[in-house]
Amino acid sequence: MIHGKKIGLCLGSGGARGLAHIGVLQVLEENGIVPDVISGCSAGAVFGSVYAAGTNLYLLEKFMGTVEARDVMDFGIPIHGGFLSGDRIEEMVMTLTHNLSFGETKIPFVCVATDLISGEKKVFEEGKLHRAVRASMAVPGVFTPAVIDGSYYVDGGVLEELPVGVLRDRGCDMVITSDLGIKRNFFDPEHPSPIDILRRSSDIMQAQMTIRQADKGDVVIRPDASFMGLLNTNGYEESVAAGRQKTVEALPRIFELLGMDPPKLEQ
Repeated sequence: MIHGKKIGLCLGSGGARGLAHIGVLQVLEENGIVPDVISGCSAGAVFGSVYAAGTNLYLLEKFMGTVEARDVMDFGIPIHGGFLSGDRIEEMVMTLTHNLSFGETKIPFVCVATDLISGEKKVFEEGKLHRAVRASMAVPGVFTPAVIDGSYYVDGGVLEELPVGVLRDRGCDMVITSDLGIKRNFFDPEHPSPIDILRRSSDIMQAQMTIRQADKGDVVIRPDASFMGLLNTNGYEESVAAGRQKTVEALPRIFELLGMDPPKLEQ
């Protein structure tokens, strides 16, 4: 705790835009702000779990610069629920989290997914990190659902892009949120395909759910990484830089809430 406050950090969903979370985490760590609990959804679950496991953020940034879309695209059989099996991303997460379980992380971590059968949110806080993260980032129709203990899970962003509530439930007095927003796909109303209609409808639903989410955190950091796609990591340096920039801008407010003097930033 810093000045008696339990700090929660919420990392939102966003595909490859989640690389901006690395910049957010770097600036927070550089300024001595280490969260007591981290929550993540989809891409936020990926990078939140890796950081919670103790992976060096600067080595992580360099590693992500070597990853290409083809490295994580493992085409499966669409009748199984998705075009990609998700095995390669899960293996990458397993490596980056050192095959740890939730109870073994340096920082407590939780992530959310959506139970396809019950339609309810699932909060993962037990078991292997990479299995839960695989469930949290299973974008419907893109990745096959993750099967854990007989239940089928897809992306947590179907229900909750920003899992702030789980941090409040765990006693966090102050929550910092890294919100990547909703990726709005190009839509041509004059010549839409069935896929265009589906994607546009999903955009609208997710945007409205996020707008109506009452608790977005005490400090909301919104990096602009809208130029990034779902899996393509081209432009990762700009994405990390966007996360750094918006976090530096948020530092005065963070330190104000902590009752501390803000850092003297270099001109």
